[in-house]
Amino acid sequence: MPTMSAHPVPFDRDTLSFILTAIVLGTVGVLSFIVQPGLVQGFVSEFGFSEAAANKLAFWEMAGVALATLAVAATVTRLPVPTTIAAALILAVLGNLASAVVGRDFLVLSAVRFVTGLGEGVIIALSFSLVGLTVHIQRNLAWYLALLLTYGAMGLWAMPAAFATVGLEGIFIVWAALTALALLLVPFCPAMLDTAEQPGEGAVQLGRPMLGLALCAVLLYNTGIGLAWANLFLIGLDLGGSEQEVANALLVSQFVAIFGAFAAVFLADSLRPRYVVVGGILGGALALLVLVPKPGFLVFALAVSVFNFLWNMTLPFLLAAAGKMDVTGRMIAAAVAMQMLGLGFGPLLAGQLLVEGSGYAAVEVLSAALLGAGAAAIIVPMVQRRRIWEARQVA
Repeated sequence: MPTMSAHPVPFDRDTLSFILTAIVLGTVGVLSFIVQPGLVQGFVSEFGFSEAAANKLAFWEMAGVALATLAVAATVTRLPVPTTIAAALILAVLGNLASAVVGRDFLVLSAVRFVTGLGEGVIIALSFSLVGLTVHIQRNLAWYLALLLTYGAMGLWAMPAAFATVGLEGIFIVWAALTALALLLVPFCPAMLDTAEQPGEGAVQLGRPMLGLALCAVLLYNTGIGLAWANLFLIGLDLGGSEQEVANALLVSQFVAIFGAFAAVFLADSLRPRYVVVGGILGGALALLVLVPKPGFLVFALAVSVFNFLWNMTLPFLLAAAGKMDVTGRMIAAAVAMQMLGLGFGPLLAGQLLVEGSGYAAVEVLSAALLGAGAAAIIVPMVQRRRIWEARQVA
């Protein structure tokens, strides 16, 4: 767990101001991603891009997030936290303002969203580290997830009305304003982070092939998630829902997801991780396959709620499982980096699959297949870690 290094002023990790700083910064970092289905729909309906182009725009933003996450993971102990977060917030502000201006120029907008993603990625990575500094990590993680999912629910619900009143340009300006306000939180950040490497509880050292297989599983799983998540709004429209009906269904699914996130936090000690991970992944794949034969809209609403619940319950178990496969503490950072890469590659794959009039069956089937492949890939390293741990306990 990260510990505080020397700070120039007395610093209390359990103050409400610091906890709120960590939680709010984390939410600011995902302002666009957590409502990505609506953003992709906005690229289509408001800016006139094709579905394939809209997914590619989502990819470029997530590519920036992934690259920044990797960079922070490699340099976190040497970064001056307040300065780095302030610079990242300013970069995200400028990126969102530029997005409102250049909107309909695909190449320029792709570059702008990539740069915006760089700022967002730094904010996301450091906010996770800040939450890790707090005294009651599980409780504060739950509040962190609850806030970002509540924002996601309300944001997706409000997007059709926002499109009709201020357009996608106005949404970018709102995101810029909210990100700028977050600069007020910079003084509450610690000067530096000290991530002294310590083995987590239950950690063992697996060999490189097993570690590689586990990281591959995280990448496959999150690529499938990213492929589906970016297109859920468009899939709902394709199944006959209006923009507001789809937004309402995604609103409900985000609130359902909060229960999944809290289940992961508070039931972590009472559930068998490998059963939760494999069952949750396969359950999410099944929820996507239900959409292939183009069922009624009610089935869509139920399926996305199941998908979102299982995603937000399974992911913490998956990342925690990966983190217990080495004793240096580096595996969890690598797993989070694979998560971000997968969430970026998903929309890129969608951009290749979607052609005019092709429908979304290929997206749904490939998403489910990637989830299934992720489940298959994680089983072996999880079982091996468990065997080594049990043998050590007997000895």
